Amino acid sequence: MLKNYLKLAWRTLLKNKYFTIINITGIGIGIASCLFIVQYVFFESDFDKFHKDSDLIYRVTQSRFENNMLVENSAMNFSAIGSTIKRYFPEITAATSIGKQDCIVSVDGTYGDIKSYKENEVYFVDENFLDVFNFKILRGGKKALKLPNSIFLTKSLAKKLFGKEDPIGKTMRIVNFNQGTNLELVVRAILEDVPANSHLQFTCLVTTADTLGSWHFIDEYAYVKFLPDTNIENSNSKLSGYINKYLGDHSDGTTNIQLAFQPIESIHLYSDLTKEISVNGNGKFVWFMLLIASLILVIAYVNYINLSTIKSMDRAKEVGLRRTFGSQKGALIMQFFLESLILSFVGIIIAIILVLLFRGGFEGLTGIKVTSFFWTDFKIWLPLVTILVLGSFLSSLYPAYLLSSYNPVQILKGKLPIGGSGIFMRKCLVLFQFVISISLIIGTFTIYNQLEYMRKKDIGINLERTIIVPAPSNNFESQMGGRNFYQKMQAFRASLEEYPEIESVTSASSIPGIDLNWTRPYKRKNAVNKNNMYATFSIGPEFVDQFEIGMVAGKKFTRDMISVNQVPTGNTPILINEAAVNAFGFESAEKAVGEFLTDSNGSGVEFEYEIIGVIKNFNQKSLKETLTPIVFRLEDGSSIEYYAVKVSSQNMPASISRIEKSFKDNFPASPFEYFFLDEFFNKQYKVDQQFGQIFTVFAGLAIFITCLGLFGLTLFTSFQKAKEIAIRKVFGASVFSLLMLLIKDFLKLILFASAIAWVLSWWGLEQWLQGYSTRIGINFLFFGLATLIVISIAFIIIGAQSWKINKNNPLKAIKQE
Repeated sequence: MLKNYLKLAWRTLLKNKYFTIINITGIGIGIASCLFIVQYVFFESDFDKFHKDSDLIYRVTQSRFENNMLVENSAMNFSAIGSTIKRYFPEITAATSIGKQDCIVSVDGTYGDIKSYKENEVYFVDENFLDVFNFKILRGGKKALKLPNSIFLTKSLAKKLFGKEDPIGKTMRIVNFNQGTNLELVVRAILEDVPANSHLQFTCLVTTADTLGSWHFIDEYAYVKFLPDTNIENSNSKLSGYINKYLGDHSDGTTNIQLAFQPIESIHLYSDLTKEISVNGNGKFVWFMLLIASLILVIAYVNYINLSTIKSMDRAKEVGLRRTFGSQKGALIMQFFLESLILSFVGIIIAIILVLLFRGGFEGLTGIKVTSFFWTDFKIWLPLVTILVLGSFLSSLYPAYLLSSYNPVQILKGKLPIGGSGIFMRKCLVLFQFVISISLIIGTFTIYNQLEYMRKKDIGINLERTIIVPAPSNNFESQMGGRNFYQKMQAFRASLEEYPEIESVTSASSIPGIDLNWTRPYKRKNAVNKNNMYATFSIGPEFVDQFEIGMVAGKKFTRDMISVNQVPTGNTPILINEAAVNAFGFESAEKAVGEFLTDSNGSGVEFEYEIIGVIKNFNQKSLKETLTPIVFRLEDGSSIEYYAVKVSSQNMPASISRIEKSFKDNFPASPFEYFFLDEFFNKQYKVDQQFGQIFTVFAGLAIFITCLGLFGLTLFTSFQKAKEIAIRKVFGASVFSLLMLLIKDFLKLILFASAIAWVLSWWGLEQWLQGYSTRIGINFLFFGLATLIVISIAFIIIGAQSWKINKNNPLKAIKQE
């Protein structure tokens, strides 16, 4: 019996090739889209879950209140937490602290040369790091973390530094003068490269002799691992007692520090703190994409239901005969189910082929790797089997029920009742498709507009036509060269300024788009230290003018403020931004000028700085983040990390070639690297841009599948009204009047769908835009435009069908029973 059902289903599909192709195309594209999005969702949702007992690992975050007002929610914390928290919480099995720096790493080469590279992800850890986290060790053992001045390299960095040599036991040096780092280290172990789905992304781990930490500075990241079945809420409630025990002596009465445990599994998608250790994803984006995947699949099967209903008219006599000879509804449902199952199965095969064909484009779009072996990953084949069975059953249920419910005598006479619940159901399905299409078009326009707004908004600093050249990484040519390095830097600057297309050159310890990890415990002179760390930015005298940053009060740095010994002369001058004016409690920018700030080093030696000017705020990071209080120091020989070259030439290749020549003339042993600052800054919006691109692509596919459904419904309408159209044509009806006859019902549905889609889109976009501190308003012009686009698509599809009908002989339709 089953064999006969399969044969009949296969013959029916082959007989109706036209509709079979449309159905398979829609289902294939729908399932392929779903597979791609599911891969993306699984990747984003699986962050940090590769660690053993990842559900027991938490990060300790801190919130700072000033006079009972929340000032900051930070991922960073006191470095002493890692070494003290276990004493207060017996339920914690391991705790660790992580400090992050960008350093120059160097090793002695085979032929007496020195290999040096700039690494931005150097983690300073304690001996407990690998007790909390499970990063795979290829060579060596985690016990080596107990040895001071040790370094664990990832496989990629080990290969870059040592090539094919065995690095274990060899020495190397890491340097960051701004942070006071200058260490000679021994390579103790090699780690597997950090998985892409880890929020901790490092190239090496460094241990030093100092692992006690401090309660003065918020400059590290703290993580803990709990015992199984720990009540985290109870542990959270004990954090206030813990912080008061260790921080009580340092409190000033106005600053209140609160700690909290944050699950590591939620960091990537749901953490929205300042000073994150890496760029996070967005949980709302993932849920939006999962919703789109579901909608695309539903639209594809809605199309199948509509098109199956259309073809059921041709199969009316078949169904009538089978009912007359005693066939039950269950048998008819089985027949339609097997046809749907075959279509879904072929659709899945096509979907897998599409995934394999377009996987490269999807990987480039999302940055994630698409697995090819669907049959070995239960996260892929289990949804596929579910889609195959459930989708086939549900989509076949309605057409089978509709036909089997008709009177077989009427069917055999050719009198198929078209109306009632059948028409209502089809209209509901089409209405659903139009609602989704209009909503997706509105969403696409709004997302694009928000991303463009962020990209083009004035951030208080001009990044255009600026080429960034990292400072030389070779030890003898870097800051380690001291005065010689500073003189070479001046020679490099002077040689560039000789070229007419180069407008100006400056240097700095950082650039816009990078976290300012160089922080100092500044305070107003004679004030109480509030344990606050403030970002420090060392800049050249030309920096403010070159980047067109406005002055609020006082004066800018000048080159005559630098002595021949490469340090500022007289009282050490500093600039602060408007955010720092508020942070330090000055009444105004004008009153801040002439005041003094102090800070101290680890030995308690205090340094004094005079505020000579206040500059306007600019966005050091993306518009999603709040403005950072910054203290600007004047450059010296140990703080230069980047050169910023402003060019006027339209011939960028020639300008870059000249910059490279000047760099090589002054720093021949260091590799020349460069990038454009505006492009680098906009990389912060990578997650948003990826979401916008992914959303646009799959919204387009959803609309395309909807167009297939509209095409099918047009065929149904023209079939239903064939005689009416033929008679109108005999009496001279124009193509336009036939078009209006076919489209009027669809226009009503589109307008009704627009009303629903507008409300849903407004609510959904408001939710999405709340994630941006700087955002656009809802543009209702997009709502009307989306409706017009859908109406235009409907006119094109139905117009093509009207033109085709106009070419047919009306007598054939009139004679048809």
